Amino acid sequence: MAQDVRLSASAKIAKNALWLASDVQRIGIYLSMKSEVDTIEIITSLLLDHKEVYLPKVQGKDLQWIRIFDFKSLKASSFGVLEPTEGESIDVCDIDLMFIPMLGFDSSLHRVGYGAGFYDRALKNYHGKKIGLCYASGYVDRIDTHPHDIPVDVVITENEIISKHL
Repeated sequence: MAQDVRLSASAKIAKNALWLASDVQRIGIYLSMKSEVDTIEIITSLLLDHKEVYLPKVQGKDLQWIRIFDFKSLKASSFGVLEPTEGESIDVCDIDLMFIPMLGFDSSLHRVGYGAGFYDRALKNYHGKKIGLCYASGYVDRIDTHPHDIPVDVVITENEIISKHL
């Protein structure tokens, strides 16, 4: 996807993501990498709205959720992803809404990530709303799943909001 097309699509996704997050306070979100939906605009807006924003930090095979107040305390991890270096951590179950990266998804709202299983492990006991952010071009007819795979509740693309509860 060309950079200008990706930025335009990310802006449309951000608008709907902010709308869905308007009535919650504690939000988990990722900092995008490679071809993922750009989340900088979403994070910036959430911080300006005085929301509690939590980013993941890899701890072994798990994710720890750390509150950020700005982008100053972020450093690149061994994966090349910016992560918080310090800050208050929270149990994932105390986060109201989670934005989840996706490279692809199917009609059952199963997702394809980078295959390390970080989000599946992190979200196995999570009962808040799970919202995947993905470009519409990431839709596939079917994803082969495993028993430990965690589907999302909603997918936001630049074209639509898809919910399995509708």
